[in-house]
Amino acid sequence: MKRASVWRWVALLALLVVPLISPAMAAGSRVLVLAEMDKAPQAETVAALNAELQRDGVDVSVLAPASANRASLTGARLIVTVGSHAAHTTVALETATPVLHVLLSRSTLDALGERPGSAPRSAIVLDQPAERQIALIRLALPKHERIATIAGPETPALARALNTAATRSGLDTRSAEVADIPALYPALRSVLEQPAVLVITPDSQVFNSQTVHHVLLTAFRLHAPVLGFSAAYVRAGAVLGLYTTPTQAGTETAAVVRQVLTGQALPSPTHHALFEVGVNPTVARALGIQLPQADALTDALRAQEGLAP
Repeated sequence: MKRASVWRWVALLALLVVPLISPAMAAGSRVLVLAEMDKAPQAETVAALNAELQRDGVDVSVLAPASANRASLTGARLIVTVGSHAAHTTVALETATPVLHVLLSRSTLDALGERPGSAPRSAIVLDQPAERQIALIRLALPKHERIATIAGPETPALARALNTAATRSGLDTRSAEVADIPALYPALRSVLEQPAVLVITPDSQVFNSQTVHHVLLTAFRLHAPVLGFSAAYVRAGAVLGLYTTPTQAGTETAAVVRQVLTGQALPSPTHHALFEVGVNPTVARALGIQLPQADALTDALRAQEGLAP
């Protein structure tokens, strides 16, 4: 079955198992989820969240961000936003209900801003911690002694964190900051002038569907393995990927929701503890690299962080 068809079935399944409601009915919900269910990653996240919470008898309702208004958010014990559109919606509506943001980047969370007197807000961001990314490079590519990063307007802090973590781990670094796509390609050739692992940052202004293939092809021609931040990057030609799947995101979200419903405060914004490593053995072999299995790398990373397998 083609991947697009699989995503359509995932979205359909989510619609069947999660009760979609009208704005008028949303006011009585205990946990209100704002999500765009026609987007497959969001539908998969919501399906996993609902499956977990149904075991506890938690009342979960789903509302499209475009249909939300202040009245529809009233009465919920907790609001979970899935994706950036839903997150911006709750900020614009100035809800007084605690909010948990998921399936968004740290840069998007920071851009939401804080308003005086606003309700408690937290998030589980999709960005993988810099230390985790560097640890993966050490495990999977032990012969490589340098990383290369390019920061766009959204990710200078993450790029700096990657360089700091790399230096602490004994790796050399090459880095550049760019403001737009035209500046990306000269910067790419510059940071890869010497052998390095290119670490792609989740900056939509420079690393997006318009640039991904050119970036990966350039890196390949310069014999630079790439660490991407999604399974899509691995399929497109990155040697490695480190990411949290939508199902994992939904599972972790459910754990935080349970804490809140038992009277605990929202935790501080954090990264996901659940993650997967992806590998592209075909590209690795073409670069003369022998990679461990993806599952072995995932287990080794989790063991280093003291997490359960």
